Amino acid sequence: LWVTAENAGLRTATLSWPGSEAPVHGVRPTRWYPFDDTRPLETRVDMVLDWLSEPTATRPAFATLYFEHTDSAGHDYGPDSPQLHAALQAVDAALGRLVDGLRTRGLQDRVNLVVVSDHGMAEVPPGQVIAVEDMVTMEEARVTSTGQVIGIVPNAGFEAQVARKLLGAHAHYDCWRKGEMPARWQFGTHPRVPPIVCQMHKGWDAIPRDAFVRRPTHTRGSHGYDPALPEMRAVFIANGPAFRTGVTLDGFDNLDLYPMLARLIGVTPAKNDGNAQTLVPALRDGVR
Repeated sequence: LWVTAENAGLRTATLSWPGSEAPVHGVRPTRWYPFDDTRPLETRVDMVLDWLSEPTATRPAFATLYFEHTDSAGHDYGPDSPQLHAALQAVDAALGRLVDGLRTRGLQDRVNLVVVSDHGMAEVPPGQVIAVEDMVTMEEARVTSTGQVIGIVPNAGFEAQVARKLLGAHAHYDCWRKGEMPARWQFGTHPRVPPIVCQMHKGWDAIPRDAFVRRPTHTRGSHGYDPALPEMRAVFIANGPAFRTGVTLDGFDNLDLYPMLARLIGVTPAKNDGNAQTLVPALRDGVR
């Protein structure tokens, strides 16, 4: 989105947002910073508030701010852990500081604030892990991804053997040829998708055996499971002059955010897989 805005001549700014350090077709946000997890939440919020308080000549039309604390705590200790609850409190306080700062600066009627997350988190109990070497040997195939979505590229001469071993349902995972994956996932047509893809069941991981020694013995959390699972649902909360109040939407794809946000900042979206109509019911009449 910041690339779309920059290409349209608008100023953008990002802080701690994943991916913002990399140029996309040579384009970066007007302001960007290397990721720094030691930067306090209060400092991050105040930096963004200062940006939005600048004169029109320098003020960004679009800004992003990311808090990694809930993700880290969820992965390390699980979604129902005291550590995650503490992280939620810290992030909630930071959001409160942002909202209060917008109000005291007289910006609450000029700024559209959208709070999102990129995934949910499911509990992974101790011991619920499979060695990828037990799924397929390194002689038989190359494993291109591990964790929850396992990519498999059979070695030459082992294609049929790997297919017989993997394709179909297993105790803790299921495997498909790339062109036969569930249609609702919209996955499997890109050239970089490996020939066989295995999806772990909720609460299970698949990692190399030598990584077992680094795995904690307590409950942890993971995502990347079937997005239809309620544990994988993300967050969407929006407030500002463009949005109606008291509206609750059905679940939707995060992809649908891009065309809606492009509309709010007044730029033509690039080609995308989002549905521009999904979030229209949340917008005020003059914005639709």
